[in-house]
Amino acid sequence: MKKILSIIIVTYNSERLIFDCLDSIYKFNDIGNALEVIVVDNNSNDQESVFSKIRNDYANDIILIKNETNSGYGSGNNLGVESVTANRFIVINPDVRILYPIFNQLIKTLDNNPKIGMLGVTFSDKSCPLYFKPEYNTLFRSLIFKVYVSLFLFDMRKMYLSGSFLLFDKKTFIEAGKFDPNFFLYYEEPDITNRILNLGKDIVLEKNIEVHHLTHNRGFNPSLATFEIKSLEYYLDKYQFDKISVMNNYLCTYKFKYIIATITFNKSKQILFKNWVKLIENQKPNSTNH
Repeated sequence: MKKILSIIIVTYNSERLIFDCLDSIYKFNDIGNALEVIVVDNNSNDQESVFSKIRNDYANDIILIKNETNSGYGSGNNLGVESVTANRFIVINPDVRILYPIFNQLIKTLDNNPKIGMLGVTFSDKSCPLYFKPEYNTLFRSLIFKVYVSLFLFDMRKMYLSGSFLLFDKKTFIEAGKFDPNFFLYYEEPDITNRILNLGKDIVLEKNIEVHHLTHNRGFNPSLATFEIKSLEYYLDKYQFDKISVMNNYLCTYKFKYIIATITFNKSKQILFKNWVKLIENQKPNSTNH
């Protein structure tokens, strides 16, 4: 049967998450055999055992791809796209859960508006579905960010959507150049957003569709935070933004948040924001780009 929608899940040591994700996809699959599911594993420690269990649970219904190295989020998804046979595909994190049938509605949305190149959804757990691009992320916007999130005020020129669940038109994605593999983790989304917009396509936040994202109020992870800063610097260099100015905006924002956390005696937030301030202060841009 011809596939009309593909789903790509990139995993790395995600044994505790991937099976509930897959179960939710098939539980609420409202397009039957027209759905194609692809799992790309970025060389996990438990790769063989996970793939063995997937084969046992789903037989040959899921395409399994072994990546020989952990090449990152974007590169892993690019590898998955090579096996996509549908005209549309979703990239979804293993910590996302489908809550009710949504695939048919998503397909109809794209059918009714062929100008859409990328589409995101909202999250039932209240995690952020949208963010300001680094070049627009000022202290003032950070202070009123919750207003944007609560009202779903998405500006596709100045903002980008969460990469934990994104629906793409395959032709547009390929024409845009796919994900830039130089981003190992973080900021792939504003980058692909810019390139899709340059093709004259629209990017849409579908406010009426929710999935669940297991964010669990993640704390400060030095390794991931370092990846994030490196990706931020690469993004700013790629688009020739003033790196020092943007980094100073981030620094001012985290310093202000640290002051608020101190005033409100929020110890965990104090630690979080203090760590971010220290990391950004230690990061010295090589040059100022204009």
